[in-house]
Amino acid sequence: MRKKINIQMESEMNPVADIWFQHLIQRIIVEQLDVPHRLQAKLLYQDIVKERSNNGSNNKK
Repeated sequence: MRKKINIQMESEMNPVADIWFQHLIQRIIVEQLDVPHRLQAKLLYQDIVKERSNNGSNNKK
């Protein structure tokens, strides 16, 4: 006999996890590009700096 089970999670806002997932996805995408490692590092660094500046301006409000 088979039993069907529905699993649900309670919705949760976690901005740290959201930022971490965004960075992880960006890193995967950048690694798939056929560009030199220095350019990959520069792209990732620019994304991190941009994200920090956006969060800094949001915290000041």
